Amino acid sequence: MKQPPSGTENFHDRLNRLTNLLHDEDERGLVLTSAAFAEDLLGRLIRAYLVDVKSSSDLLDGFNAPLGTLSSRTKGAHALGLLSRDQLTDLEHLRKIRNEFAHSWEGCSFERQDIADRIATLCPTRIPTGNGDDDATPKNKLRSSISCILTELDVLTRLIGEERRRIQPQAMHLSLTPVTKRPPIK
Repeated sequence: MKQPPSGTENFHDRLNRLTNLLHDEDERGLVLTSAAFAEDLLGRLIRAYLVDVKSSSDLLDGFNAPLGTLSSRTKGAHALGLLSRDQLTDLEHLRKIRNEFAHSWEGCSFERQDIADRIATLCPTRIPTGNGDDDATPKNKLRSSISCILTELDVLTRLIGEERRRIQPQAMHLSLTPVTKRPPIK
């Protein structure tokens, strides 16, 4: 059930291809393509984390797969401890921006206040520092933030999938071993 890389192409090749594709893309193309790439990468991340059984594929692939959408993959990856709170928030902003562009036949723009506000709230550590006049545009802010998240997720996917590393759970596990007798509390 683990997806082999398509041909010999690795993540950096795919990211470079995506970056080149998005360079001249309009706002709609940038948002829709970035979201599709994020959805695919989240699927790879979750697949690497799950046990390699048919049930795992059933969760991710096919009609009505519970983890088959960007929204469910984002929330699922966060619930599994694979996404930080900032990554979750930024991916949720991307998803909501994507929905605005995807479901509006009249078109959308980064100039629209609700979309501009979402872009402005992206994690500041992922946003260009303003080395040039063009760096601070909403398009570049979105592209930079999402590229960083995608790179972070790819590194984690490789650590889990290729190097077989496991993530430490964020919560303590309870023991299911029955206790025969507890000492009295003093």
